[in-house]
Amino acid sequence: MKKFILAALVAVASVAANAQVWIGGEAGYNTSKSTFDGNKLSSMNNVTVLPEVGYSLNEKFDVAVAIGFEHGDNSNANNVIDNSNSFVLHPYVRYSYAKVGDLKFFVDGGFSYLNTHYSGVDDNTNTWKIALNPGLAYSLSPKTTLVAHVGEVAYGFSKTGKAKTNSFNLCVDNAITFGVYFAF
Repeated sequence: MKKFILAALVAVASVAANAQVWIGGEAGYNTSKSTFDGNKLSSMNNVTVLPEVGYSLNEKFDVAVAIGFEHGDNSNANNVIDNSNSFVLHPYVRYSYAKVGDLKFFVDGGFSYLNTHYSGVDDNTNTWKIALNPGLAYSLSPKTTLVAHVGEVAYGFSKTGKAKTNSFNLCVDNAITFGVYFAF
């Protein structure tokens, strides 16, 4: 048993010796307004803050988790405003498949959990999603990296009370996010 514990400690230490911890995250703001013949139909504002911490296992693989929140305000033509607040948990594994100079191409694979409360609604919405998110990372320095995700392939499941929704998403247009990471 002692040999097994010693071997496990050596394996963990060798992985940790090559690993690098990084922190960072993404923040976003999204707004839209719909009008018809000069009259407002609806407007929407969303703010997302997703700080994250990650661990680089080697040049190809990272593991990370983002924990944050989203807030949304939606109003209709009568200026009735609906607010939403979401807690977000998003662990993932990143695979970097190509590098050109300081630019890396990667894909994140993981799942997300959102718990959303809507104003005026008694039941919260629970959403689970499994997704692949391709992206780019540009190293400004050995300790600072700019990151952009440029799309998503995802399957999601939401439940509010007795209402259930299944979804599949394959997009590039509305899923572009930007962030920055700082390595230690």
